Amino acid sequence: MKILLIDDDQDLCQLTKRVLTKNGYDVAEFNDGAKGIAFASQYKPNLILMDIMLPGLSGPELIASFKSDPQFKNVPVVFLTALVTGEEQGLEEEGIAAGGVNYPTLGKPYEIERLLAIVKKYAK
Repeated sequence: MKILLIDDDQDLCQLTKRVLTKNGYDVAEFNDGAKGIAFASQYKPNLILMDIMLPGLSGPELIASFKSDPQFKNVPVVFLTALVTGEEQGLEEEGIAAGGVNYPTLGKPYEIERLLAIVKKYAK
């Protein structure tokens, strides 16, 4: 299973990639949404894990971009976020409206077991 991970927190991104790789997943990580989109067409992920608040393109804008491409229409997008402000909660609602998965949002910092359970749920 291929997972595209997009998060501007480099340390969290590297830790998440290590955990998922150790558990048998193929993970491509990006700290920039535009670079993640550009790579996705050749990588063809089965699951996208992404932060809601990113520099440049917001999470909802990224999801809209992915979902407008027929090859990603059915690829689940799970949000990674701290959800500490009203702005982030508003972005989550926009992201869901754009095609993100309503459940679950994976709050940061997250437990490894919860991360693995969510990935397993959407593994295809």
